[in-house]
Amino acid sequence: MHVSLDSALGRQRRLNSVGESVLQIAPSAAAAYSLRSLTGGDPKVVRVRRDTGGGAGDNDEEDFTVSGISSGALVDFVGAGNDGFVDTWYDQSGNGNDAEQATAGNQPKIVSSGSLVVLNSVPALSFDGSSDLFTVTGFAFSPSGDFLAVTVSKISTGNLIDTRDGGSDGFFLQQGSSDFRHRYNGDGSINVSGNDQHIVATSELNGTTLTAYKNSSSSGTDTVTAGLSTTQAITIGRTSFTNGNFTAGSVQEIILYDTDKSANRAALETNIISHYGIS
Repeated sequence: MHVSLDSALGRQRRLNSVGESVLQIAPSAAAAYSLRSLTGGDPKVVRVRRDTGGGAGDNDEEDFTVSGISSGALVDFVGAGNDGFVDTWYDQSGNGNDAEQATAGNQPKIVSSGSLVVLNSVPALSFDGSSDLFTVTGFAFSPSGDFLAVTVSKISTGNLIDTRDGGSDGFFLQQGSSDFRHRYNGDGSINVSGNDQHIVATSELNGTTLTAYKNSSSSGTDTVTAGLSTTQAITIGRTSFTNGNFTAGSVQEIILYDTDKSANRAALETNIISHYGIS
């Protein structure tokens, strides 16, 4: 909430002052989305549309940096009692792979009735489970070999990220009825307990071994045929090629690497777990 913004972002200030940022710990991400700084600076993180119910400034949009969220400027822009929606979640990797949604009714919420959306006192995006999603145009996330995908969320249903082009080819993370599923190219599938839990979910491909991690602990492996072949632009919040399987819940961070980051994974997850207060 507005009155607790300083405490909500306090963890990030401490990490920036005493330790490395995420993209210093594990550089060269293919794409990186968060409401905190992953660079150690004060990057632009979201473009927000305000819904004032037809009042002054209805549907106005503005960009916000991390400090714009922590200072209360974002909540002030949206206004008391109003809702704020994200039409662009900016990529902090430097590759320009911004996640976008131009249709107002399909935009995730960041301010609800005048209060910042938070999960465990840390800012989050709320996906409604029926229409909210982002598309990263021109970015298929189709590494030829090893990769690492790290997400922070608490969702009850739907596909969190998805790269498939209409069949099994591709990679996706999906919340089922009871398990958080890591699926890869039709021949790899690992189910991890995590329904509606606030978790760091990591998928790592090392050679032909796909490993799923929950809060930095291995939760299973599968042997796969390495090499993604999809050309479908990645989606956040829904299956990439249909209108179904929308995400319901809160999402805080998604970081994707298209190279081997096994040497950095544990340190990366430690940073993330500390920031979000996940046990």
